[in-house]
Amino acid sequence: METRIAENIRAYRKQRGLTQEQLAEVLGVSVGAVYKWESKSSLPELRLIMEMADFFDVSVDALLGYQMKDNRLDALVERLWRASSSRDYDALSEAEKAIRKYPHSFDVVYAAAFLYYAFALESKKVPWLRRAIELLDSARLLVSQCTDPRVNESVLYGKLAEMHALLGETDKALELLKAHNAAAIFNDMIGITLLSHGKDPEEANGFLEDGFLRTISSLIRIVIGYAMLFDVKNDNTAGMEMMRWIISTLEGLRRTDEPNFVDKMIAVYEACLAIFQFKSGDRAGAEDALRKAKTLAQSFDAAPNYDSEKLKFMRGSYSAHDALGETAMDAVTFVLHDKEPELRQLWTEVCNHAE
Repeated sequence: METRIAENIRAYRKQRGLTQEQLAEVLGVSVGAVYKWESKSSLPELRLIMEMADFFDVSVDALLGYQMKDNRLDALVERLWRASSSRDYDALSEAEKAIRKYPHSFDVVYAAAFLYYAFALESKKVPWLRRAIELLDSARLLVSQCTDPRVNESVLYGKLAEMHALLGETDKALELLKAHNAAAIFNDMIGITLLSHGKDPEEANGFLEDGFLRTISSLIRIVIGYAMLFDVKNDNTAGMEMMRWIISTLEGLRRTDEPNFVDKMIAVYEACLAIFQFKSGDRAGAEDALRKAKTLAQSFDAAPNYDSEKLKFMRGSYSAHDALGETAMDAVTFVLHDKEPELRQLWTEVCNHAE
């Protein structure tokens, strides 16, 4: 429990225009006692605190500078999460008090575990990391209480694995990651852990390769979502910027000039780029983007190939899938089907134009 009694005695004394000697005389104590109070070397007895409060015409609480904390569960948890960014190591004592008060609360135990983990990363204190593991393991047993959809048992196991890896307990970390790798969420961590600790590089490659392809697939979906978002918001500038970025990114994945699955996706993004260009008044730019979309789509449809081996960094054979249409031309048409009639007419003209 923290107070500001030392600062307040000094402030109230000076407010009254008293020296330490004069205050000591009023209270019937030595000058050394007043000096120790104001330098935080000692605390006055309760009787003297009450006498000073009366002398200074303030309440005891005001003299102490004590403010009661909100110790309701929600407020307490919020304080623990805020403390993780304040680098106030004294917050660990509050975390322990919170655990003693709410030992069966997932929110409290999880927040305390994260606090120990965050401070252990900075301070490199092994006991704090051990305490974080202990608390996180307890939180795992309480996870049914968790209302945050971003946190589940697999997430907790991932954090536990990360902590064991920091302690050099590689086998334990890998055991946890592999056993709880639902939807391959830990592929990256498994690959990195295997390689950083001299394990089998071929095994690591398998995890990294699968994770890489899943990430590309996720990125493709996310950008489609952003295209829809920017379209609804009429943010044509952001839409054009993102489409150009994803097009260049996917082009960088092509292993050869042979048609492959990324060409189908680039054709779709060229169509999205055309939408934003058309809406911003750049009809010529939209027409150019549609021509590129047509060329890529027709090239892919002539020899469709969904094999991941056509991508850089991939050795294994995985088959890509999408819900945009059976052919690349179908996919581009689908993207444009509910847009402005003038843009759809432009697409029709581009499709009918002989190259």
